[in-house]
Amino acid sequence: MKLIKKTIIPAVALFSLSLTGCSGFLDTTPHDSLNSDNALESMQDFDNTTNSVYESIRSASYTTEFMLMVPDVMSDNLTLNRDGRLIYNEFADFKFYADTYGVTGMWSAAYNGILGANEVITRLDGMEIAEADKKLGANLLAECLALRGMIHFDLVRLYGRNYQQASDGDLGVTYKKDTETTLPARNTVKEVYTWLTEDLERAKGMMSDDYNTTINYRLNKKAIAAILARVYLTMGKDQLAVDNATEAIAGDGSDIAGIDDFSKIYTTSMDVPEVILRIALKSDDGYLPGNDWGQGSVSNYNANYSVSYGLKSLYSGTDCRNAVIKQVTCKSGLCNVVWKWNNGGATVGLVDIPLIRTSEMYMTRAEANYNLKNYPEALSDLNLLRAKRYSDYEEGTEAGSALEKEIQLQRRLELAFEGHRFFDLKRRHEDLERDGLGFLADGTGAPAGAQEVSADSPYYLLPIPQSEIDANENMIQNKY
Repeated sequence: MKLIKKTIIPAVALFSLSLTGCSGFLDTTPHDSLNSDNALESMQDFDNTTNSVYESIRSASYTTEFMLMVPDVMSDNLTLNRDGRLIYNEFADFKFYADTYGVTGMWSAAYNGILGANEVITRLDGMEIAEADKKLGANLLAECLALRGMIHFDLVRLYGRNYQQASDGDLGVTYKKDTETTLPARNTVKEVYTWLTEDLERAKGMMSDDYNTTINYRLNKKAIAAILARVYLTMGKDQLAVDNATEAIAGDGSDIAGIDDFSKIYTTSMDVPEVILRIALKSDDGYLPGNDWGQGSVSNYNANYSVSYGLKSLYSGTDCRNAVIKQVTCKSGLCNVVWKWNNGGATVGLVDIPLIRTSEMYMTRAEANYNLKNYPEALSDLNLLRAKRYSDYEEGTEAGSALEKEIQLQRRLELAFEGHRFFDLKRRHEDLERDGLGFLADGTGAPAGAQEVSADSPYYLLPIPQSEIDANENMIQNKY
C-alpha cells in the first residue's frame, strides 16, 4: 500500500483555552480531584486524587481499549477482520488523521491523568505535613511522580519519534509539570525522556519498600522499577534496563506463572505473582475489554480482528500460550481470534488487564544483556521463561544471532495482544512487514490494507489531535 498523501492539519492544545472561546479539555477537573477553590487538605484527599489518575488510565480512551488494542492493530500480530465492526481500521491501514477517533481520546485521557497527578505533586511537594502523615505523604508524592512519568512515556512514544532515532530538535509532547491553564509548546523527545526518567527515579528513591506491596492495582517500588526498565530499554540504556528489571523480579523464574497457572493471569490476575501491575475493573465500570475484540459464541462469532496467519504459525502445539487464541466460526468462515480477554468465557469481556508482568521483565533483561554481550545471562533468562511455557521444554543453547532472534520471538509470543508489538518494532527501528495473507484461519480472505510500512515513515507517529492544534497557536503538528 502506498501511504496516504492527504495533508494532516495541525492538531493540539494541551490544557488551554483558545482565544476564540473554544476550550481545551483541561478546563475540566479530573475525576475525584479538587480544584483551587476546594483545596486538598487531608491525606485522604490526596489519596482520592491519586486514585483519579488510575481512573483516567483505565478509561477506554487509554488502557482498556486504545492502548490494549492499537499497538497490536498497527503491527503484524493482527489482521483486520472484514466481517467485524472495523473498529480502529484507520490504524490497521495506516490511514489515520488528526481528527481520527482514538487520536484525540488517548491524548485527552492521558493529560487528564497527568493533571490529577500534578494536583497532588504541586500541593504536596514541599508542604508541611504532620509527623504521623509524613510517610504516607512521601509515598503519595512518589506514586504521582511515577504516574506522571509513566503517562508521559506512553504519550511520547505514540506522538513522537523513537528516542534512539530522534534528533535534538525532534518534537515529542508537552511535559506538563503544573496545573495551570496555559498555551504551551511541545517539548523535544529528548527533553521529555529526561524529565520522565527524573520523575521515575525520584519516585523510586522516595517510595518506601513496604508501600502498596499487598496490592497490584497501584504502583509500588517494584512496579516503578519495571516501568524504568521499559523506558531504559527504549532509550538504549541497557545496563540501566538490566538493573531495573532485576529489581522488579525474583530472578530465578519462580515469579513466572507455570503452565497450569498461565490462564489465571487473565482471569484472576490479582492472585498471580507474575502480575506486577494490573488495571482493576469492576462490573459497574462499564468497561468490557473482551468485547472490543469480538462478540458471540464460538460457532457464531463476530470478530473485529483475527490473529495474523504468520503469528499463529509461530505458536508450537506444546506452548501453553496457544490458549490465548481460539478458532471460531465467523461469517466468512473459520477465524483465529484473540481469546485473552474473555475471562475464560465467564462474564465475557469483563477481565482485569495485567499491565506489567514479570515475564516481560525477564525478556527485557535478556534483550538488554544480549546488547551488552552478556550472552550467558541473556540465555539464562530466555530459558527461565521457556521452561514455564512449553510442556516439552528442553534447555536451549542458542548463541549469536540465533539467541537474539529467539529472545525477540519469545517476547512477541509472550506479549501478543497486550499493547507491545508496535512499540517493539518502533524502538528497534524495524519496518512493519505483514504476511500478505487474509483474515481467515487458512490465510484466505482480505489481507491487511497496508502490508509494508517503513520504520522511518511519518506514520510511525500519531498526529497531534486537531482540537488541540485549533485551541493552541503554539502547537506544531507532526509532518506527514
